[in-house]
Amino acid sequence: MAFVDLLLGAFTVFLATSLGSAGILLFRGREIEQKDYSNIISFCAGVMAFSAMEMFTESRMHVGDTVAIGGLLVGVLALLALERSLPHLHFVLRKTKMSDSKKKATLIAGTITIHNIPEGLAVASAFAHSGPLGWLVTSSIAIQDAPEGMLVAAPLMCYGMSRWRSFKYGVFSGIVEGVAALFAYALLSSVIAIIPPALSFAAGAMSYVVLAELLPDAFKGRPWAVALFFVGGVLVAFGIASFLKF
Repeated sequence: MAFVDLLLGAFTVFLATSLGSAGILLFRGREIEQKDYSNIISFCAGVMAFSAMEMFTESRMHVGDTVAIGGLLVGVLALLALERSLPHLHFVLRKTKMSDSKKKATLIAGTITIHNIPEGLAVASAFAHSGPLGWLVTSSIAIQDAPEGMLVAAPLMCYGMSRWRSFKYGVFSGIVEGVAALFAYALLSSVIAIIPPALSFAAGAMSYVVLAELLPDAFKGRPWAVALFFVGGVLVAFGIASFLKF
């Protein structure tokens, strides 16, 4: 039953990203206003922050403070290392004979694909621990993936890709996330002892996404709106957790 839940969870995050990317097919050059984008990102940050805290709490209950905090820090540092590796991708693209627009589009697609791998790990580690936690984390990531799918595909089209090709890149990023969840779950299921540390690692990775990626973009909008939508996201995540009897 747990594996079935994981399959459904992996499909959910894939579907959320794909549906978001499908928005590009209706795109007619009208950009999302900064205030609306900031509100969406703030809400997503609130949902993910609550889920990350729940994952860390569960890890701490099973392995204690030291291991849980260590896993959290490793998760943050792992995402930081991924971020710092992106300049190398910039260097490779500069050496490649491509137009500037194609280089930018490739960089965007590669960046999103890399970031979706830790999200797949978060889904896997949560389901490996329990169904309710798995669905809480899946819900929070799916809520974030839906607008992200659109925000992945739209810049690609702006940099010269066709509408359908931009959509396919968005769908591919969702596939990567789902496949990462399946592979991570297979590993965690074979070594049960690493599930609690994996939870804190995933919590650290999600915390980095919230603090280093979502909130800086969110605060380009109105600070009071950012606060309200962030708290709204936390409350929605709390409601989901309560509904699941987490």
